[in-house]
Amino acid sequence: MNLQIISLEGHIYVVNTVDENGAHLLIGNDHKPRQFHCLEEIRDYFNPRAFDEVWLEQRTPYEEMCGLTDDTSPLRVQLHWK
Repeated sequence: MNLQIISLEGHIYVVNTVDENGAHLLIGNDHKPRQFHCLEEIRDYFNPRAFDEVWLEQRTPYEEMCGLTDDTSPLRVQLHWK
């Protein structure tokens, strides 16, 4: 299983666990996506050793403003937390 960290605007991160059945958004007790404020908070919440790979994905709505198409892939960086 992999961990996918999605960086959003305003220093907000949401997390998907990814397995053979697809991506599963982490939901909090309030039934909304669980939000984190930094990578260290995510690492403390999870046991990073439980995941095969950990990926940080930067998504931004500004591609269109820069003249890029909507199909521009997000920036993905593998984190080595083991």
